[in-house]
Amino acid sequence: MRPLLARLIGHRAGASALEVAIILPVVTGLVMVAMDFSNAWFTRLQLEQAAQRGIELVAVRKGVAASYDYAVTEMTSAWGRPVSSATADVWLECGGVRQATLTANCNGAQRARYLKLRIAARFSPMFDWGFFYDGPDADGTALLVGDAVVRVQ
Repeated sequence: MRPLLARLIGHRAGASALEVAIILPVVTGLVMVAMDFSNAWFTRLQLEQAAQRGIELVAVRKGVAASYDYAVTEMTSAWGRPVSSATADVWLECGGVRQATLTANCNGAQRARYLKLRIAARFSPMFDWGFFYDGPDADGTALLVGDAVVRVQ
């Protein structure tokens, strides 16, 4: 029995095939994760660029506007795909403190108005991860957000 066991342990004919069989699924899984992660990162970058496009339009027009709907429209058209939400948030700061209203009296403190554009869209992974990861939402998707801020006054 011992000579047979010694012969089997010393036999190396299928060692490389066994190594490939063990390592290949691990490497394939890592590549798949890297692809999905990079696609999510790229999608988020595109959302940020769409928000920046809206901010650029506001910067070109200069000054305070009654409404920034035109910037939201520009942002969503720059994205070019369905969005979950697209918003414009305007606020006033007096001496670096955010005020409750846009018409607050700053009483000599430095006055500054800001605009924040925010766009959110759903991201679906390329691969169905099923058992390992269902995504943060029930349908397996994730909400990605891009935003940009500019001082308008």
